[in-house]
Amino acid sequence: MLPDLRRDTVKLGNLLSIAEQIQAFGLGNKTGEIYITNVPPPARINLINGEIVDAQFGLRSGVEAAVALINLPDPQTEFIVGEKAQRRTINMPYMQVLCEAARVKDETANDDESRPTEPIRLAPTNPYMRITLGTEIKTFPIRPGIAYIGRSTINDIVINDPTISQRHASIEYSRAGVFLKDLGSTNGTYVAGQPIKERWLSVQDSLQFGGVHCLFIGGLKKASPAK
Repeated sequence: MLPDLRRDTVKLGNLLSIAEQIQAFGLGNKTGEIYITNVPPPARINLINGEIVDAQFGLRSGVEAAVALINLPDPQTEFIVGEKAQRRTINMPYMQVLCEAARVKDETANDDESRPTEPIRLAPTNPYMRITLGTEIKTFPIRPGIAYIGRSTINDIVINDPTISQRHASIEYSRAGVFLKDLGSTNGTYVAGQPIKERWLSVQDSLQFGGVHCLFIGGLKKASPAK
Protein backbone atom coordinates (compact mmCIF):
# COMPACT_ATOMS: atom_id res chain seq x y z
CA MET A 1 0.00 0.00 0.00
CA LEU A 2 1.27 3.45 -0.89
CA PRO A 3 2.05 5.80 2.02
CA ASP A 4 -0.52 8.48 2.84
CA LEU A 5 1.46 11.72 3.09
CA ARG A 6 -1.49 14.04 3.77
CA ARG A 7 -1.91 16.07 6.90
CA ASP A 8 -5.38 16.08 8.42
CA THR A 9 -7.36 18.69 6.50
CA VAL A 10 -10.84 19.91 7.39
CA LYS A 11 -12.62 21.42 4.38
CA LEU A 12 -14.86 24.19 5.73
CA GLY A 13 -16.01 25.79 2.47
CA ASN A 14 -17.94 28.94 3.39
CA LEU A 15 -19.60 27.37 6.43
CA LEU A 16 -17.89 29.81 8.82
CA SER A 17 -16.42 33.25 8.29
CA ILE A 18 -12.67 33.55 8.84
CA ALA A 19 -13.34 35.63 11.98
CA GLU A 20 -15.54 32.84 13.37
CA GLN A 21 -12.86 30.26 12.58
CA ILE A 22 -10.18 32.30 14.34
CA GLN A 23 -12.38 32.62 17.42
CA ALA A 24 -13.14 28.88 17.46
CA PHE A 25 -9.53 27.82 16.93
CA GLY A 26 -8.37 30.44 19.44
CA LEU A 27 -10.69 29.13 22.15
CA GLY A 28 -9.59 25.57 21.32
CA ASN A 29 -5.86 26.44 21.39
CA LYS A 30 -5.50 24.89 17.95
CA THR A 31 -2.35 24.83 15.83
CA GLY A 32 -2.72 24.82 12.06
CA GLU A 33 -3.35 26.86 8.93
CA ILE A 34 -6.53 28.47 7.65
CA TYR A 35 -6.05 28.23 3.89
CA ILE A 36 -8.32 30.23 1.57
CA THR A 37 -8.88 28.25 -1.62
CA ASN A 38 -10.89 30.61 -3.85
CA VAL A 39 -8.27 33.35 -4.25
CA PRO A 40 -4.77 33.12 -5.78
CA PRO A 41 -2.09 31.99 -3.30
CA PRO A 42 -0.58 32.87 -0.96
CA ALA A 43 -3.74 33.31 1.13
CA ARG A 44 -3.38 31.81 4.59
CA ILE A 45 -3.46 32.48 8.33
CA ASN A 46 -1.31 30.37 10.66
CA LEU A 47 -2.09 29.77 14.32
CA ILE A 48 -0.04 28.21 17.12
CA ASN A 49 -1.88 27.23 20.30
CA GLY A 50 -4.81 29.41 19.24
CA GLU A 51 -2.83 32.61 18.55
CA ILE A 52 -2.27 34.06 15.09
CA VAL A 53 1.45 34.06 14.32
CA ASP A 54 1.57 34.67 10.56
CA ALA A 55 -0.63 35.69 7.64
CA GLN A 56 0.12 36.00 3.93
CA PHE A 57 -2.17 37.44 1.24
CA GLY A 58 -0.55 38.22 -2.09
CA LEU A 59 2.25 40.72 -1.42
CA ARG A 60 0.86 41.58 2.01
CA SER A 61 1.95 39.89 5.24
CA GLY A 62 1.43 40.13 8.98
CA VAL A 63 -1.52 42.01 10.48
CA GLU A 64 -2.29 43.76 7.16
CA ALA A 65 -2.72 40.40 5.43
CA ALA A 66 -4.74 38.95 8.31
CA VAL A 67 -7.14 41.92 8.30
CA ALA A 68 -7.62 41.69 4.51
CA LEU A 69 -8.35 37.95 4.72
CA ILE A 70 -10.72 38.31 7.68
CA ASN A 71 -12.71 40.91 5.70
CA LEU A 72 -12.67 38.87 2.49
CA PRO A 73 -16.25 38.39 1.21
CA ASP A 74 -17.45 34.77 0.83
CA PRO A 75 -14.13 32.99 1.48
CA GLN A 76 -13.83 29.25 0.79
CA THR A 77 -11.50 27.70 3.35
CA GLU A 78 -9.92 24.57 4.69
CA PHE A 79 -8.02 24.05 7.95
CA ILE A 80 -4.75 22.09 7.80
CA VAL A 81 -4.25 20.65 11.27
CA GLY A 82 -0.74 21.02 12.69
CA GLU A 83 0.63 23.10 9.80
CA LYS A 84 3.12 25.59 11.27
CA ALA A 85 4.31 28.92 9.88
CA GLN A 86 7.90 29.31 8.72
CA ARG A 87 8.16 32.68 10.46
CA ARG A 88 6.30 34.93 12.90
CA THR A 89 4.89 38.19 11.54
CA ILE A 90 2.14 38.87 14.12
CA ASN A 91 2.70 39.56 17.81
CA MET A 92 -0.71 40.51 19.16
CA PRO A 93 -3.60 38.49 20.64
CA TYR A 94 -6.04 37.10 18.09
CA MET A 95 -8.91 39.16 19.60
CA GLN A 96 -6.91 42.34 18.95
CA VAL A 97 -6.44 41.28 15.32
CA LEU A 98 -10.20 40.69 15.01
CA CYS A 99 -10.90 44.13 16.49
CA GLU A 100 -8.51 45.74 14.01
CA ALA A 101 -10.27 43.92 11.14
CA ALA A 102 -13.65 45.21 12.38
CA ARG A 103 -12.31 48.77 12.58
CA VAL A 104 -10.94 48.63 9.03
CA LYS A 105 -14.21 47.16 7.76
CA ASP A 106 -16.22 49.96 9.38
CA GLU A 107 -13.94 52.64 7.92
CA THR A 108 -14.18 51.07 4.47
CA ALA A 109 -17.97 50.95 4.69
CA ASN A 110 -18.10 54.65 5.62
CA ASP A 111 -15.81 55.54 2.72
CA ASP A 112 -17.95 53.51 0.31
CA GLU A 113 -21.11 55.41 1.32
CA SER A 114 -19.56 58.68 0.12
CA ARG A 115 -18.35 57.27 -3.21
CA PRO A 116 -20.41 56.99 -6.41
CA THR A 117 -21.50 53.45 -7.27
CA GLU A 118 -19.11 51.66 -9.62
CA PRO A 119 -19.59 48.37 -11.47
CA ILE A 120 -17.94 45.38 -9.81
CA ARG A 121 -15.07 43.88 -11.80
CA LEU A 122 -14.06 40.34 -10.94
CA ALA A 123 -10.60 39.18 -11.92
CA PRO A 124 -10.42 35.51 -12.99
CA THR A 125 -8.46 33.13 -10.77
CA ASN A 126 -5.80 31.21 -12.67
CA PRO A 127 -5.76 27.46 -11.95
CA TYR A 128 -3.03 26.02 -9.77
CA MET A 129 -2.08 22.87 -7.89
CA ARG A 130 -1.26 22.79 -4.19
CA ILE A 131 0.91 19.75 -3.42
CA THR A 132 1.53 18.32 0.05
CA LEU A 133 4.84 16.48 0.27
CA GLY A 134 5.65 15.39 3.80
CA THR A 135 5.61 18.55 5.91
CA GLU A 136 6.12 20.81 2.87
CA ILE A 137 3.38 22.41 0.81
CA LYS A 138 4.18 23.72 -2.68
CA THR A 139 1.98 25.70 -5.07
CA PHE A 140 2.37 25.36 -8.84
CA PRO A 141 0.49 27.72 -11.22
CA ILE A 142 -1.06 26.04 -14.28
CA ARG A 143 -0.34 28.11 -17.38
CA PRO A 144 -1.85 27.78 -20.88
CA GLY A 145 -0.42 24.83 -22.81
CA ILE A 146 0.84 21.43 -21.70
CA ALA A 147 2.91 20.88 -18.54
CA TYR A 148 4.51 17.59 -17.54
CA ILE A 149 4.52 16.21 -14.00
CA GLY A 150 7.10 13.75 -12.68
CA ARG A 151 10.16 13.00 -10.59
CA SER A 152 12.69 13.96 -13.28
CA THR A 153 13.98 17.53 -13.25
CA ILE A 154 13.14 17.88 -16.96
CA ASN A 155 9.45 18.11 -16.04
CA ASP A 156 7.59 21.40 -15.65
CA ILE A 157 6.24 20.31 -12.25
CA VAL A 158 8.87 18.29 -10.39
CA ILE A 159 7.71 16.10 -7.49
CA ASN A 160 10.69 14.47 -5.82
CA ASP A 161 9.05 11.40 -4.31
CA PRO A 162 9.85 7.69 -4.90
CA THR A 163 6.21 6.85 -5.69
CA ILE A 164 6.27 9.27 -8.64
CA SER A 165 7.39 8.07 -12.09
CA GLN A 166 10.11 9.93 -14.00
CA ARG A 167 7.38 11.33 -16.28
CA HIS A 168 4.15 10.62 -14.46
CA ALA A 169 1.36 12.71 -16.01
CA SER A 170 0.55 15.73 -18.13
CA ILE A 171 -1.83 18.60 -17.51
CA GLU A 172 -3.14 20.79 -20.34
CA TYR A 173 -4.76 24.18 -19.84
CA SER A 174 -6.84 25.47 -22.77
CA ARG A 175 -10.00 27.48 -23.34
CA ALA A 176 -12.01 24.29 -22.84
CA GLY A 177 -10.64 23.77 -19.33
CA VAL A 178 -7.88 21.76 -17.68
CA PHE A 179 -7.21 18.19 -18.86
CA LEU A 180 -5.18 15.69 -16.80
CA LYS A 181 -3.64 12.58 -18.37
CA ASP A 182 -1.71 9.71 -16.81
CA LEU A 183 1.38 8.81 -18.88
CA GLY A 184 1.59 5.13 -17.99
CA SER A 185 2.90 5.79 -14.48
CA THR A 186 3.82 2.89 -12.18
CA ASN A 187 1.69 3.93 -9.20
CA GLY A 188 -1.14 5.65 -11.01
CA THR A 189 -2.97 8.98 -11.11
CA TYR A 190 -6.18 9.54 -9.14
CA VAL A 191 -8.99 12.09 -9.07
CA ALA A 192 -11.25 12.11 -6.00
CA GLY A 193 -9.70 8.77 -5.00
CA GLN A 194 -10.49 7.06 -8.32
CA PRO A 195 -7.77 5.89 -10.75
CA ILE A 196 -7.91 7.66 -14.11
CA LYS A 197 -6.21 7.54 -17.48
CA GLU A 198 -7.43 10.97 -18.52
CA ARG A 199 -9.92 13.42 -17.08
CA TRP A 200 -11.22 17.00 -17.33
CA LEU A 201 -10.70 18.66 -13.97
CA SER A 202 -13.20 20.61 -11.91
CA VAL A 203 -12.78 23.36 -9.33
CA GLN A 204 -11.23 21.99 -6.12
CA ASP A 205 -10.62 18.46 -7.41
CA SER A 206 -8.58 16.25 -5.07
CA LEU A 207 -5.68 14.68 -7.00
CA GLN A 208 -3.11 12.01 -6.23
CA PHE A 209 0.06 11.13 -8.11
CA GLY A 210 1.46 7.89 -6.72
CA GLY A 211 1.52 8.49 -2.97
CA VAL A 212 1.49 12.28 -3.24
CA HIS A 213 -1.75 14.18 -2.69
CA CYS A 214 -2.63 17.62 -3.96
CA LEU A 215 -5.55 19.98 -4.44
CA PHE A 216 -6.44 21.44 -7.83
CA ILE A 217 -7.99 24.91 -7.82
CA GLY A 218 -9.66 26.47 -10.88
CA GLY A 219 -10.58 25.24 -14.32
CA LEU A 220 -13.87 24.52 -16.05
CA LYS A 221 -15.86 21.36 -15.58
CA LYS A 222 -16.13 19.48 -18.87
CA ALA A 223 -18.58 16.67 -19.48
CA SER A 224 -16.35 13.73 -20.31
CA PRO A 225 -16.43 10.18 -18.94
CA ALA A 226 -13.53 9.14 -16.73
CA LYS A 227 -11.34 6.40 -18.16
